Amino acid sequence: MTFEDGSKRWSILYTPDRLKNNLSRKNINPPGLFIKHMIIVRSYDVDDIELTLRYLESENKLLGASQPYNYDWDLKLL
Repeated sequence: MTFEDGSKRWSILYTPDRLKNNLSRKNINPPGLFIKHMIIVRSYDVDDIELTLRYLESENKLLGASQPYNYDWDLKLL
């Protein structure tokens, strides 16, 4: 995500189905998870994602639901 001030942040987007599928795997250990920067959306439809992000932003929760984007990560992947 790129904010109006030029800063960039990222978050993991999950749908309920994807979350259920991941937690249904027999080999998951521990059998639960906590990810501070996870946003659960109804679908991966652009409108659903945009409405969710705009709502979180209007409630001043988008920063808490995301992590700063680290440009160094991109450089390590090259």
